[in-house]
Order: sequence, then C-alpha cells, then structure tokens
Amino acid sequence: MTAAALALTMTLGLRSAIEPHALMVAGVLLAMGVAETEMARTVERDRREYNDTPHVNLTAVWTVPGAIVLPPVLAAVVVVALYLHLYWRSWFKVRRVPAYRPTLSAMVALLSCYTTWGVVQLLAPAGRTSWDQLELLGVLVIALVARFMVNSLVIGAAISLFERRFDPRRAIGTWHDNALELGTLGLGALSAAALLIGLHPASMMLAVPVVLVLHRNVLIRQLEEAASTDPKTGLANAVAWTAMAAAEVDRSEGAGVGVLMVDLDNFKAVNDRHGHLPGDQVLKAVAKVLTSAVRPEDVVGRWGGEEFVVVCPAVSTEELVQVGERICDEIRRLEVAVSGHTVISGLTASVGAAIYPLFGPDLRDVLLAADDALFVAKDSGKNQVSTIEAHG
Repeated sequence: MTAAALALTMTLGLRSAIEPHALMVAGVLLAMGVAETEMARTVERDRREYNDTPHVNLTAVWTVPGAIVLPPVLAAVVVVALYLHLYWRSWFKVRRVPAYRPTLSAMVALLSCYTTWGVVQLLAPAGRTSWDQLELLGVLVIALVARFMVNSLVIGAAISLFERRFDPRRAIGTWHDNALELGTLGLGALSAAALLIGLHPASMMLAVPVVLVLHRNVLIRQLEEAASTDPKTGLANAVAWTAMAAAEVDRSEGAGVGVLMVDLDNFKAVNDRHGHLPGDQVLKAVAKVLTSAVRPEDVVGRWGGEEFVVVCPAVSTEELVQVGERICDEIRRLEVAVSGHTVISGLTASVGAAIYPLFGPDLRDVLLAADDALFVAKDSGKNQVSTIEAHG
C-alpha cells in the first residue's frame, strides 16, 4: 500500500504544474490543520485512547479541499505533513498507537485523496469556468462517496488481515463513526466549494471552531459509552443496564417486564483449562449469542463475572421462559475458536426468570426473584431455565 501511494505521488507529481496561488492555498490548509491540531491536541489524544473502532481524526476537513483544488503533489504534501504533525503532537504518547498505524492511515488518506482528485478530473475536467452549477455539486458528492468507500474498504481490510478475523465493529466502525466521517467529509467539501467559487483561502479559518466543537462532542460521547459499556463484551455494564431496565419498568404502566439472570455453568473450568484470555473470548462470544437470541426490544447486559442479565419489556411469563430456553439452546450449540486449532464447546447456561409486577413493585424485587430462580436452576442440575412462585 505504501509503495502504491508513493508511486502514484511520484507519477502525478511529474505531471503537475504548480502555480503560486496553489502554494498559498496549500500553505493556508497546512496552517489551519496544524493550528486545529494544536488546539485539540489533548482531546484528540483522549479520543484515541478510548476508541476501539476505526479512528476518525477529522483531518479530512483540510485534506478534502486539498484533493479537490490543489495539484496532486501539493495535496500529498498537505496529507503527509498533517499526519506527521498529528502523530508527533497527539498520538505519539498513546500506548495503543504504534508508528505503523499512522503510517498506514496517511497512506490510505493519500489514496483517498487521489480517488477524490481522479473523480473530479474525470467528471469535471479542466476548462470549467464556474462551480456554481448544480451538476458540479453532484461531482463533489460522487467524489466524496468514492473517497469514503475507498477509505472504508482499505482500512477495514487492513484491520481484518492484521487481526486475522472479521469483526464488523472493528473493521467498519459504528454508525456514529461513519456518520462522523461523512460529516467531516461534508465540512471539507464546503471548504473546497468556498475556494472554488473564489473566496480567499484565509476563509478556511472559519472551519476551525466547528472542528474543535466536533472534537469535544465526539469525546463526550466516547466517554459516555466507555462509562456504560462492559469492555470485554461490548454489552451494557451493570450500572447502565440497571438504569435501562428501571426505565422499562417505569414506562410499563403495570404491563409485564421480564428479567432473566443467565449464568454460564462451570465457567471456572474453562479458565482453568484454557486460560483467562480464551475465557474472555468465550464471554464475548456468549454476549453475541445472547444479543442474537433475544428479541429486538430486549436489552442485554453483563452483570459481572460469567453472569449476564436481560430485560424483556411487554412479555408474559411463558414468553419470558421461551426467550430463556432459546438462550440455553444457542449456548449449547456455541463453538468458540481460540488460539491455534483449539475450539471450546460443550458450554451450557442456567437461567433464572422473573417478571414485574408479579414479584414486586420495583426492579430490585424482580432481580432478587430472578436470582433466586437462578439458584433453583443450578440446584436442579444446571443447563435449564427456572422460575419460582410468587408469594403474597
């Protein structure tokens, strides 16, 4: 990939004529990008620290206009310089960012820039006299979509090859990640449009406050997700799940809200035999099974250790037990490939089921009843769903 990016840069560089105005635009884009990086340095570092999906660094605000209005060689200079500065000032001290990753990101950014430039040259060739036509707005949209697709496909493929597995969240990112990327591309396109219609390059400074606000808002969202998400499974943690389950009870208006307590049977033996890292892989696989086995409106969380919880709104006791049985069936069929050729199978789970308002007026009462039912399932031989009788 690096070789391809460098070869394209050299080939296009030899064919590029650089005018003084282009040098001024490149200088302004670099200055604005560096200034924004300096002002957002701490926020960017924190965002990188907490992110476990493809990182959106917002440099597209400056590289997109470079790709559209500058000769390719100057666009390449802008990209490389911004990524070098970003790594030096923001990523260097982040423990999870080895040097090859920003190098890969910069090379992908170069290829994405050349894709943008190529689409613009193909669909709106040199000789155009005005960019105030609707057709040329369509050219920008097509160029940005092409850039987004190239960037997503190459980054996703690289992550999957490096980790030797395809995890959609890791390779493609979340909806929020992709929306942020598209928003950044849109802001870059607006900056490019400002240059194309003849505004002074210094107008790029108007984008700096917007990018700074984006940085801080994204960091807040990441911190909120980190505070409410279990890091091993990606499910809601106990605190977040309890809040969501309590909200379901509050808005149920007396209708049935079910709670399932799910505990993996003999999980200590898995850790003792295979180790804690394979055990963590099992927990993550079980979390995926739980999410797929429940209904779309149900909420799954990790309670702690090998114990999970599910809240099921608008459900009867019979329907709740059916959900629990489906969970048990899926876990029985689960096979988890870990290091080497080792496959962990033969897993089972015990499930306790209880329903509001049958077992009490609030969530705590229902949780206690589900926990008691779980003990009944364990004492009755495990690998089953149990309920208890309500008293009073």
